[in-house]
Amino acid sequence: MMMRGLMFGAALTLAACATGSSAARPFSDPAVQKLYNLPTPQYYATLKIANQVAQNCARYRYDTALDLDVNEKRNEVGRGSLSAIGLRGAIELETDVSERSFTAKHGVELTGADLCPAADAEMLENSAMAAVLVPV
Repeated sequence: MMMRGLMFGAALTLAACATGSSAARPFSDPAVQKLYNLPTPQYYATLKIANQVAQNCARYRYDTALDLDVNEKRNEVGRGSLSAIGLRGAIELETDVSERSFTAKHGVELTGADLCPAADAEMLENSAMAAVLVPV
């Protein structure tokens, strides 16, 4: 399952490169800095949940360009996708914990629900997740 997630992340990265789009937020943005500074397992859990939120809310899209930019910067310091392979178990565990926490925090299920209110709350909080959620 983790390999599928990494492959999906790679596909998103390639899509961002192919479209030539730029990130919606600058790297200096506080939410982007929160995302950048997360420990590797929490970073990947946050990205996975953010992607699910964007898929289940028509008002937001997932910022693949920012995902690529942050991952490149994290790779430079040994905390990006290159380091994730050895942390698969920790990432899967953190993803499970983060998904449960998200559903409890927002009172929603990640699949099949309208996640726009949860996305709005993350944006108001200017959370790490908000960094990769872009209003459309």
